[in-house]
Amino acid sequence: MDRWILCATVSLFACNVSLAATQPTPPTRSRTSQPAAAPASERAVNGSLAVAPANPELAATATTTPAPQNSAKSSEYIDSDNPPYIALAAKIGTLGPGLETTIGIVEWLNLRAGGYYFRFRHGGNVKDVEFDFDVKLASVPLMVDLHPFQNEFRISGGVIYNRNMADLDGAPNVITKIGNNYYTSDEIGELIGSVRFNNWAPYIGLGYGNAVLDADKTWGFVFDIGIMWQGSPSVALSSSGTKAADPTFQQDLAIEESDIQDDADVFRIYPVLSFGISYQF
Repeated sequence: MDRWILCATVSLFACNVSLAATQPTPPTRSRTSQPAAAPASERAVNGSLAVAPANPELAATATTTPAPQNSAKSSEYIDSDNPPYIALAAKIGTLGPGLETTIGIVEWLNLRAGGYYFRFRHGGNVKDVEFDFDVKLASVPLMVDLHPFQNEFRISGGVIYNRNMADLDGAPNVITKIGNNYYTSDEIGELIGSVRFNNWAPYIGLGYGNAVLDADKTWGFVFDIGIMWQGSPSVALSSSGTKAADPTFQQDLAIEESDIQDDADVFRIYPVLSFGISYQF
């Protein structure tokens, strides 16, 4: 009986092993073959599935669209995408009335150029001779403006093309002393002279006002004070009288020239004072 039970058990085990060998083996699941489970950050937006990224900072960088650049002037002084700012100023002062143009280069540096002209007549005496003076003020300043504090204050330097001059004439109608001697009106005739300065005059000065300081600024006030070195004047004087060719009269006429030069020499350092209104384009 025991042998029979043992044989039946062995037969049953062998049958089970045979059935197991004949059944197909189920495929092994790969980690990459399955679709990834949806993260908990998924949300349905407007009926569609929106996935919130794991890193919000990266999302903000990726989805932020840069604002379009404004081609107009910004509030800054100079924009590398824009040309230099330009301003025009109408001024009046010791050089006469004139116009100046300012070009902004950087916050602390401007270039400036202009033109001035004025003409007037006045009478005056040089020693014993009365003259009529025809004075012409004409100049073209070429300046560099430094704004060390990037504000309205400036230090200016440059050169001025100088055409300041005076023409003079006198016709004494009484006996008049010329130099060291006295002459009649016929002997003197008409005295004609000229006063000329150097054509190029260095300039240095201080100023207030930066016409191109602010891109949003249109109107402004400008002021300058400085000096220009126009040098000692050269004076020429001639006579149309009967003594014009006389050597003694020529010596006296040279003394009269020297007197005129002494009076004009005070303008070798010419004061420059001007103010005006600026407009930025």
